[in-house]
Amino acid sequence: MKYHYIGICIIVLLLVGCVPEEPTEPTPQPITPPEEDVEEPPQEEIPEEVEEEQPEEPGEIEEEEQPEQEEVELSEEEQIQQIFGYAKTKIKSYSYKYKGPSGKQYTIYVKGNKIRIGTLSDDYKIYLDTEKKTAEEWCISYTKCGREWGKIADLDYYDAYIETPIDWLPKITEAKKIDEGVYYGKDSWKLDTNIGVVMIDSNFGFIYGIEQEDKMYTFTDASINTVKDSDVNVPEYLLED
Repeated sequence: MKYHYIGICIIVLLLVGCVPEEPTEPTPQPITPPEEDVEEPPQEEIPEEVEEEQPEEPGEIEEEEQPEQEEVELSEEEQIQQIFGYAKTKIKSYSYKYKGPSGKQYTIYVKGNKIRIGTLSDDYKIYLDTEKKTAEEWCISYTKCGREWGKIADLDYYDAYIETPIDWLPKITEAKKIDEGVYYGKDSWKLDTNIGVVMIDSNFGFIYGIEQEDKMYTFTDASINTVKDSDVNVPEYLLED
């Protein structure tokens, strides 16, 4: 009986030893990727704080010194030509008293292509158009003209025209300075020219006098750039009639 029990125990142990163990799942380990050369993102550069320039107080601004430009000295001939050129660039209109070799005096107004010529003693005026080459005589005062008030006649343009100081300028082909000073109340140069001794305004190129051997022309009491349209056109009240 004793041996029978021992045999049963041996069989049980054998059976137990033959039962396979359940495999134990291994604990998953984190997979570490292989190290690669990874470029780090560029670091943003933080700009340095720039100290704002404060505007300088008035009176503290330092002006840069400009180099002085040397003035070019013109020759006498160049100065004379410069004066002649002033008439074209500076004069837009003008009026003056004219006296020629005949001794008769006139008041003359010039603006653009219109001219008015009148004597000092009456109200008869001549209106000229230098573009249309027309000349008309008018009486503008009823008390002076009576029945002749208004247009008197059409005149020959070339007979009625009186050369202006500006007309004389192109005739000067030779000029030499005699001196400079105040002539006819204006700063002027006195020139020895091919048309005679000429007194000319040094600021406007306006001729005030021409002295020839046996003739004298004067253009006095000049007023530059003051002539109005009404000074060189026939009055509207006469045209309405």
